[in-house]
Amino acid sequence: MKALTGFAPLALLLPLSAAGAEPMPAAVAAMIESAAGDAATLGTVATIAKKTYPGSASEIDARVGGINAARDAARVAKLESQSFTQGWSGEGTVGAFTSSGNTVSTGVAIGIKLAKESVRWKNSVNGVVDYQRENGKTSKERFFAGYDINYKFSDRFYALGLLSWEKDRYAGFDRRFSEGLGLGYKVIDTPTVSLALEGGPALRQTKFITGLTESSFNGRVAGNFKWTLGPSTALTEVASYYFGSNTSTLTSETALTTKLYNALSGRISFYLQNESNPPLGRKATDTTSRVSLVYGF
Repeated sequence: MKALTGFAPLALLLPLSAAGAEPMPAAVAAMIESAAGDAATLGTVATIAKKTYPGSASEIDARVGGINAARDAARVAKLESQSFTQGWSGEGTVGAFTSSGNTVSTGVAIGIKLAKESVRWKNSVNGVVDYQRENGKTSKERFFAGYDINYKFSDRFYALGLLSWEKDRYAGFDRRFSEGLGLGYKVIDTPTVSLALEGGPALRQTKFITGLTESSFNGRVAGNFKWTLGPSTALTEVASYYFGSNTSTLTSETALTTKLYNALSGRISFYLQNESNPPLGRKATDTTSRVSLVYGF
């Protein structure tokens, strides 16, 4: 009896600590359910709700965790049921630009991006056409087409393969094929900020405007950054660097995209390309500034 009596104070404290938890207000529950469709918004709502009602923090976390788990399960089930032709999404862009470097003029830019993601694989297709005329003559004509494939070992770590073809006489080459393999890792992966870094070997076959050809073994490093500034605005940076014994190529595209109406967005972007060993009479760096309309689908 004495031993049991010694535990009486502890027994009395247990119901008191449990009573400290407050039920989640109905208004908070409704806000969480309304934000369930967007992970970033749901996280913001949950953070504010826990600060406002700290006694309900555990129940709020449980509700948000359940919503996230259900969303992830539904996403995985949908991806597993799709064929290769299903589940593609992307965007098309059209706009005007000004350029400096080897040419100073205005023109038109057209682009398309497609992507399909499964549980383990991600496929991406990218195409760009920059074209302009100056004084009745073609002064810029750049074509690019690329295909990337990723295999995801985890949410952050993946292997990659890439193929690309490009033509840009004003950068000094008639055509260039690139093939690469490598590994990538998402250094930052949050609802508002993401940064992925990649690296690996690559092969390039180039035909220069001088008629000379070159096949080279290169190293490749790349980065893909996205910062979601708000519900409708995002800043992105995509950069890559091919380095070899004879020539190196640096490309960088910085863009600010803002949603205008439904699937239509506006974009301001700056593209830079540097060739370490351009043909005689050509500048090493070309830059292109664009103002574009973007349609997502």
